[in-house]
Parts: sequence; structure tokens; C-alpha cells
Amino acid sequence: MKKFRLWNACLTAAMCFFLAAAFAACADGKGDGGEGGEGGSGTRYSVQAPETSDVYTVAGLPDGAYAGDEVTFTVTLTHPADSVLESVTVRGSDTGEKELTGQSGKYTFLMPAEPVRVAVEAAYYPDNATDNFLSWREGNIEGVEIWQAAFDGDSYFDFSDDAELHADVTSSPAGSGGMFTVHEERAFSLNEDVIPNEALSVEVTTGDMNNFARAFTVRIDRTMLRAGTAKVVLAVENGHKFGDEAVLACTLTVRAPAPLEKVETWEETVVFYVSDAETEDLYFTFEDLDYEDTMYLQQYQTILEDEYEIVGGKVTLVIRCAVGHEYAVRLAYRTGDPPPVPAIRIRSADGGAFESTPSGGVLTFTKEHAVIELELS
Repeated sequence: MKKFRLWNACLTAAMCFFLAAAFAACADGKGDGGEGGEGGSGTRYSVQAPETSDVYTVAGLPDGAYAGDEVTFTVTLTHPADSVLESVTVRGSDTGEKELTGQSGKYTFLMPAEPVRVAVEAAYYPDNATDNFLSWREGNIEGVEIWQAAFDGDSYFDFSDDAELHADVTSSPAGSGGMFTVHEERAFSLNEDVIPNEALSVEVTTGDMNNFARAFTVRIDRTMLRAGTAKVVLAVENGHKFGDEAVLACTLTVRAPAPLEKVETWEETVVFYVSDAETEDLYFTFEDLDYEDTMYLQQYQTILEDEYEIVGGKVTLVIRCAVGHEYAVRLAYRTGDPPPVPAIRIRSADGGAFESTPSGGVLTFTKEHAVIELELS
């Protein structure tokens, strides 16, 4: 019995010594961490982790920290090519909700003097053919080529040069009663290094006799692209029923264009002499008959009626010609009831050969800085 009391007394003394030493360490800022940063004393507040997800994983997030401690963790997408990390936030009662900015999946925040919860918003977009009331149109493109100028001064026209992805409304959206008139649509890319969001826009096609949505077209500006692969997502929200949405995704391969063959060219002056020809709304087109789409060269050169003047009965035009190429010369009118197209006759052929036809002809340019003179009648 005495031995037990002696052992108990010794244990009590040892515990008192340990607690005193620990208190001194905390007072000196040498404890497990605390208010004011690591190494201080104070309350250790809890850090609630995000819910477990198949879309992302969170690593390195502690279950608690002291006020002022730097908390660091990582967020990794399970399917990075098919997913988007929308936001990472930390929230507390007094702190409110703060969105964190990460780099290479690493996020950091300073622990406030209260419990906090970390939340991750991410979405998974596997390629699909149909979803809810919307389906990709059969035969959609699987790849797109970066646009390049085909000749000096070539311009990009979105109506003809954009790449397009088409989606059709294949069933009546909920609550619409077959009249799909209220909707919100957006398109975005999961790899903006290849297809930036600024390159995407959505166009709605409606029925002939009403404004019911029939199809949605994602237009892709090919001037903004870089080579690689990227997933394009089209999301259409049904305004007739809250929370009803169709989401389509597809992966596109963006290719760099093959370099175009440089062709020797020069500027050629063509003078038309106008006799009895009707010139209102009359325009000229020169077509390169030897053009191939592998050439850095303009196939058609059109001079409209507001781009030339008749001075002293002459029309002087300047076109860019390729050495040895044949050019068809054609006239036409920009009017609904055009007069007969005037005939072209050779007047002189200094530097070029010309074969006359009733409504135009063929020029072959063989000499630089020559002047071709033709007569209209």
C-alpha cells in the first residue's frame, strides 16, 4: 500500500512538472501553433473538407488549424481533359465566402479565428450525342483548321469562315408545351489554350412561321485557335422549367494549316474603253484559271461599280497577276433587271494575249508592267 502511494505521488509530481514545462513552452511561442501564426497559443479551429467526389480529389488539407496559420492543399481533377474546375472557396460565419486563386492545382489561405469549410465546384463533361431535349447533329465536324490568309489583304468573314457545330432540339423541353421560346444558351471550352472562350458564340435557329427554337449552332472563330485538342460544351437552359437543362460536349482536334506555295505576282493595269455599254451597276471579275488552293494567291478579283471611275470614256483597273496564269474576264450587273452584258474586244495587247468571247475573255500575262486595253460595246 505504501508503495502504491509513493508511486502515485511520484506520478503526480512528474505530471505537474510536465504541465508546467508545456505551459512555459506555450507562453514562449513554442507550442503546436496558435493565434498569430504557427508557433503561437490559442484555439485550434476545425477545417471542414469538401465532400468526396468522382470528379476531383483534395489532398493535404488539414482537419484544423490555428488562427493565422497558412493552410495549403491541392485540388486535382480526375478527368482533366473532360472536366472544368469552376471554383474553390473557403467560408466562415464571420469570414464570409472567399474564392481562392490557385496555381497548378495548389491553393492557400490564412486560417481565421473561426471554423471554416472548404468547397470545390467542378463539373464533368464526357463526350455525348444527346442529352435531355438536345442532340448533336449527325455529321458534325470532328476537327477544325486554323485560318490563314490566302493572299495579301485576305479578310476573315465569320459567316463563311467560321467552323460550326450544330445541335437540334429533338424533343419538347419540359413545361414548354411544344413551344420552346424561352431559353438561355452558352458555349465554353475546357482547354482555352487551344480554343479560347472568346472564339465561341451561339446562334439560335427558329421555325419558319414562329420563334420556337429548333436548333443551336456553336460558331468557332478560326483566327483565335491554336493547334491541339479541346472539348467544346454547349449548355442550353430551358426557361419554361427551372433547373431543366441540356448539356452536350464534343472533343475537337485543331490543326495547323499547311504552308501555302508562294507564287510570283505583279500588278497589272487593265484599261477598258467604254463606248455604248451601259455602265450603271456594272462590275468586273477576274478569275485565275490556274489557281489551286495550295497557292498563296487570290483566285477571284472583283471590282464593284463604286470602286472605279469612268474618266474620258476609260476605266482603269489594277489587278495582281501570277506569271503565266490565264485569267477569265467577266462582266455582270448588280441589278434585278440587268441589260445585256457588253462584249469585250481587244484594243491592244502590249504584254498579254487575249482571246475574245461574246461576254468576256481570257488574258495571259507574260510581261511585267504591261497595259492591256480592252473595249466594251
